[in-house]
Amino acid sequence: MSEIVRLQSLTEKERDALAARAASLIQQGELVIFPTETVYGLAASAAEPDTLGRLAAFAPGVKRTISAKGVGPNGFTWHAPDAASVIKALRIKAPVHERIMSKLMPGPVRLLVEGVAAKSVAGEISGAFIAGDMVSVRVPDHGFAREVLARAKVPVAMDRVPSAISASGRLLDGADLGLSLEAAGVALCIDDGATSYGRISSALRLTKAGGYRVESEGALTAREIDNAVTTKVLFVCSGNTCRSPMAERIARDVLARSFVDGGGLVRAESAGTSASDGEPATPEGDEALAGMGIGREAARHRSRGLTAEMIRSADFVFTMTRAHREAAVLIAPDAKDKVMLLDGSGDIPDPIGAGLDAYRKTAERIRLGILQRFTEQRLLPGESVKVAKPRVRAAGEKS
Repeated sequence: MSEIVRLQSLTEKERDALAARAASLIQQGELVIFPTETVYGLAASAAEPDTLGRLAAFAPGVKRTISAKGVGPNGFTWHAPDAASVIKALRIKAPVHERIMSKLMPGPVRLLVEGVAAKSVAGEISGAFIAGDMVSVRVPDHGFAREVLARAKVPVAMDRVPSAISASGRLLDGADLGLSLEAAGVALCIDDGATSYGRISSALRLTKAGGYRVESEGALTAREIDNAVTTKVLFVCSGNTCRSPMAERIARDVLARSFVDGGGLVRAESAGTSASDGEPATPEGDEALAGMGIGREAARHRSRGLTAEMIRSADFVFTMTRAHREAAVLIAPDAKDKVMLLDGSGDIPDPIGAGLDAYRKTAERIRLGILQRFTEQRLLPGESVKVAKPRVRAAGEKS
């Protein structure tokens, strides 16, 4: 007989015992339902062909063949307990892919990883998580779900709970839920109320070239995903009319020359610790950059004062002098670890009023500092990497 447990009513000790029991049932080849942050999932051991066959029966629209030899042609999604397990199993090494893992896992995304060898990555039967040459994997952002996955001694495959059990997917609804579970052969159903998103996960393809593409929007839009994985770099000087706007434009040029896509996954901005809003960049700075082959931008620069929000929202803050670093840390003390000198050897002095030659020397020193810092922080590829533009298509039925 199927058992339904309301997670909200349990003590911490009871939740812990329930997670252990759910994991044990999955190991024994039973079907278990539990929540994720997107929708409820029907979980099964990916090491058991018979159990996967039962799971596959709930999605007759997906072409799958299950046998003792393996799964084909469309596998399930591996639900892993943490990003570290995925990185190790799939040998994730590309900087952009590592960035995606750090920013979006755990989270409401499903990764389709290209170029992974067709051998077992987590002890599953052959092909259980593979569609074509891609492995499908997800790390749910739901504490109880990850606890079950961490306790399971087998790889776990999950599909969205079928409509025969839950019409909405985000809730375990219906007066006949118990009868539906019994008919489906579900051993344990864990109810935690409405899920956080109430929508299926978004799908991202991680390409062999080291880039990514949004395959389908779900809980997150393509824009939200792009914003999450974009590295934000902030350059800081005093008035934001000379050194930091030069650094901003030099950084954009370096990125454009280094990436096939123009460096779209790194965004450079600038601000000043004592800047008045709305001032233009110095003409000598423009001339010095022109001598480096950096053309004028369509939108003219306007200065802006440094704020705590700018610092906190940036991934890296590079200052021209130690005094600028100290000022930035005073503004946002909690972000001090991300604030550093652009030139590790010392201050880059202000060339204002010193003539064009001083501007040229400053621009070159800034350029060398950017190359050094961007290389240290893996913001530049070892070789040109094409990052594909997002392409959105209809969402699938994965959890």
